[in-house]
Amino acid sequence: MFQILEITVDELKTHKKEYTLVDVRESHELTGPEGQIEGVILATLGTPLTHFLDSTDPDEKYIFICRSGKRSAYACELAHAYGILKTYNLKGGMLAWNGKANLEKKNL
Repeated sequence: MFQILEITVDELKTHKKEYTLVDVRESHELTGPEGQIEGVILATLGTPLTHFLDSTDPDEKYIFICRSGKRSAYACELAHAYGILKTYNLKGGMLAWNGKANLEKKNL
């Protein structure tokens, strides 16, 4: 059974340059309240994601991102089926990313 590996917001912030970030949400969600992480590639679940997986380097490390972590977990499973094994799910998705950012602002 495939185990989905997760990465926390803190880990992503520390090691962001080591990964390709792939957001699997709909394009309108990237401009919505959760926004997006700078440098993400949009590969919406469905045909866009499968096209991305067909054309990607299986030796790279990928972090899949969505609003809460559910769709991106599915994207990790799908990537694994395509032979892309270095995949990580952003734990808590953009809700966690923005929650961390809001906490950091409060502590300034």
